[in-house]
Amino acid sequence: MKVAIDVRTVLPNRSGVGNYVLNLIQNLRQVDPEPMYYFLAQKKNLSLLGDLTRKQNSFLTLFSHENHPLSDFWEHFILPVRLKRMEIDVFHGPASLIPFRKDHYGLVVTIHDLVAFLFPETIPLKYGAYMRYLLRQAVKRANRIISVSEHTQQDLIKILNVPSEKITVIHEAPSPIFRPGDKDMVQSHLKNRYGISKKFIYHLGNIEPRKNLIVLLEAFTLVCRELGNEYQLVVSGQKGWLIHSLSHFLKNYPMRDQVLFTGYIQMEDLPLFMNGAEIFVFPSLYEGFGLPVLEAMSCGTPVISSNRSSIPEIVGSAGVLVDPTDIQNLAERIIHLLRNPAERMRLSQLGKEQAARFSWVEAARKTLDVYRLVKDSDS
Repeated sequence: MKVAIDVRTVLPNRSGVGNYVLNLIQNLRQVDPEPMYYFLAQKKNLSLLGDLTRKQNSFLTLFSHENHPLSDFWEHFILPVRLKRMEIDVFHGPASLIPFRKDHYGLVVTIHDLVAFLFPETIPLKYGAYMRYLLRQAVKRANRIISVSEHTQQDLIKILNVPSEKITVIHEAPSPIFRPGDKDMVQSHLKNRYGISKKFIYHLGNIEPRKNLIVLLEAFTLVCRELGNEYQLVVSGQKGWLIHSLSHFLKNYPMRDQVLFTGYIQMEDLPLFMNGAEIFVFPSLYEGFGLPVLEAMSCGTPVISSNRSSIPEIVGSAGVLVDPTDIQNLAERIIHLLRNPAERMRLSQLGKEQAARFSWVEAARKTLDVYRLVKDSDS
C-alpha cells in the first residue's frame, strides 16, 4: 500500500496541527513497517522529519500549507496528476485540506475543528469564509474523515450533515516528552533562562480571541487581590490573529507586571513550563481536541479548564471544569486550588492516569486501519 501524507504543517514554530502530523508519522511505521509512505513537503520540512526522510520518500512543493490561493490551485490541479503518476493508493490530508480531484486513489482528511462555522468572529472575515468553503468540499470529497474527538464528530454531523458512518474518531495524545520532572531543577532552569522567580499559573496556546485570554487576565486580577503578589501568570504561544482587543486591554491592565508573555516556546522546553507551574489554566471558548490540557496532565500538573466543546471529553473527571465566561468562578477555583496542596496532589495523580489513556501508537494503528479501509473500498 502506498500512502501519501501532507506534512507541510511540520514547521520549526509549529502548533497543534503540526505536532499532530509529526507524532502521527513518527508512529505509523512502528505500528506496521509494510506500507510505503510518501511525504508532501517543502525543503524546510525535511530537516524536522529526521530519520523519516531517509527511510521514506518525499516529494516537494514550493507552496506552504497557508499560501492561499496558490497552494490550493497546486493542490487541486497539479497534485492529483503527481499522485496518479506515483500510483498512490491513499492520500491523507491531516490538516483539514485535500485535493478536490482524485483518480485511482482514495482520500482521507483529518478535521480538527469547525471554528470557522461555530466562532467565525474569532478569525479574519475573508479567511473564515474561504475555510468554510474548503471544509465543505473536503468532507464532501473525502472517502473517510478522521475526527480528533467525539465532539468534533458531532459538529460534523450537525453542521455539515456528514453521515456518521463516514467518520472515524481517533484521539490525539501527548508527546512522550511530557512527563513528570524534578520540580526544583525545573524551577531553577526557568529562573535562569526565563526569569521566572515566583510560583506561577500557566497557560499555553496561540494568542487569539478563541483562547479567551482577557477572561483569564480578569480572573488573575481577582486572584492577586485575594492572594497578593505571591503568584505570576505565564502565557506561552505565538501571536495569532485579531489580537487588537487583547493589546488594548493590556495597556491599562493593573497586574501587567505580574504577567509574563513568553512568546513561542520550543517543544523541548514546554515540559519545563508544565512541570514548573502550580496549575495549568485553559479557559478556551472552543477546542476541537485541547491537547495542552493533556500535556499538562501528563506532567502531573493540576488543570482548570473550560467545560465547553471537546475539553470535558479529554479531561474527564481528572480536572476542574468551569464556565469560561464566568470570571468570578474561574478566579475562585484558581484560588481554591492554590490554597489546597492536597487537592492539587489528588488532581495531579488523576491527571496522569487520564493522560495515560491516550496513545500515539493507538492513534497510528487506528489511522492505518482507515487507510486500509479506504484502499480496499477504492480498489
